[in-house]
Amino acid sequence: MKKPKKRFLSRFDGYKYGWFKSAREFVIALALVFLAFNLLVGITTVSGRSMEPTLQDGNVVFFYRVNFSYHRGDVVFARMPYGNFYVKRVVAVPGDVVDIRDGVLYVNDQPETDAHFQGQTHESDGIVQYPYLVEAGKYFLVGDNREVSQDSRAFGALPKRSIKGKLLFY
Repeated sequence: MKKPKKRFLSRFDGYKYGWFKSAREFVIALALVFLAFNLLVGITTVSGRSMEPTLQDGNVVFFYRVNFSYHRGDVVFARMPYGNFYVKRVVAVPGDVVDIRDGVLYVNDQPETDAHFQGQTHESDGIVQYPYLVEAGKYFLVGDNREVSQDSRAFGALPKRSIKGKLLFY
């Protein structure tokens, strides 16, 4: 009877199995994190001063991708018509009427008095004529720092598909 050949480093077989098990768990965890960030949660940085004082230039924010509706006051991450992504605040939802008079934004004839806003609200050069009716499936987005923000005042309300998610915390 032939004697079995001794394997090289056989005394470490238990350690090899443990390493393989740890590597497998790491790959599974990495795949779950990847899926979560591609399907549920996103991360971005704020660029510019349009959301001051709520958010500063360079702030890192997380947004929840799976939203079925947005409400007034929600801070969202959206793709603007010219292709860039920005963080803005929802000020009007479908069916609302937006108007700007004497530096004040009115939604359904009620002045916006939210403490988040700074500066006066003026009409932007663009396609929007006031009073503006927000169509079904669209949202009117404005930056908190109204005097420097490029937003729905210039290009109108954005369709829901342009909104990529709602900020989780800021």
